[in-house]
Amino acid sequence: MPKTFRSRTAGVSLTLVTALGLLAAVGVAAARSNEPAPPFWSLMRSDVGESTGEYLYDSLDDLTPGAPASGGFAPAAAMLEGTVVGIEPGIAFGSDDGAGAAPIVGYDDPDAAVRYASLVVRVDRTLSGQLGLGVRNGQIRLQVEQPGHISLDLLRTSIGSAGHGLFYVHNALERSQAEGRAVPQALAGYLASVHIPIGEGVFVEQAPGEPVIAPLMDNPERVNQILNGGPPPVEEEPEPETPRPPKPSDFPHEEDPGQTPTPVPDPTDDPDASVLDVPDPVTADTPGPTENEPEVDTPTLGQLLNRAVRAA
Repeated sequence: MPKTFRSRTAGVSLTLVTALGLLAAVGVAAARSNEPAPPFWSLMRSDVGESTGEYLYDSLDDLTPGAPASGGFAPAAAMLEGTVVGIEPGIAFGSDDGAGAAPIVGYDDPDAAVRYASLVVRVDRTLSGQLGLGVRNGQIRLQVEQPGHISLDLLRTSIGSAGHGLFYVHNALERSQAEGRAVPQALAGYLASVHIPIGEGVFVEQAPGEPVIAPLMDNPERVNQILNGGPPPVEEEPEPETPRPPKPSDFPHEEDPGQTPTPVPDPTDDPDASVLDVPDPVTADTPGPTENEPEVDTPTLGQLLNRAVRAA
């Protein structure tokens, strides 16, 4: 299997948008009534769709600083134990064309297409490698995409549940330079100030002693592979294209010898010919079994740290 994961988030359906509105409303209501806020990572990942792409690494060992590079993937520059203590505005772009091409806009600009917040992570221990640029007062800023329908204020109310964990990171500017990518001058200062998670390598316990979660990984099979050594996720075969059914215009009228065949008008080619449209049959929805997302047993943070330190 090839080795990190290049991903683009999938589109958000109308159902998901409705759910996001409800989730945000729950958070606001909780804040007003002094009830516990929703878990931080449920908010942070609430409008991220299923990732698509290819996996470019196979295990935690591939993420460990000093591991051999494989193909287009290089390991993290540093592995640290840390605690999320805050969240700050980062940078926003006017389109999703990528940081090199998209215009930079104000973080609160309503026309911003993508916003990257900065998680403030207190560095408790550097377990391996070097953090490089961007360390201030024993903290780093970790770049994470902010959900479009969740406010920074709501995320701040939930920051207490963001947790303590294991992070595989690289300073964003140094990563770009190491990969030989040109850095626009307008972005250089920002990139020097933040770290990025490498290979979705963020594993946190939301409460002491609880099994860790992998909030940047959206596939339970992938979590099982990386944390438990399970088999790689099964890639779904693309659905075959359904052949177009024949249309009346495919069958010309019989004409007299010597005359040019005249195609039969096809109502489906004429958007105004509604009187000829045949409605789809209406079928009643029949409740059926629903497939639950598979549960994955994950190690505790203590177990994961011991394993990661042995691999370093």
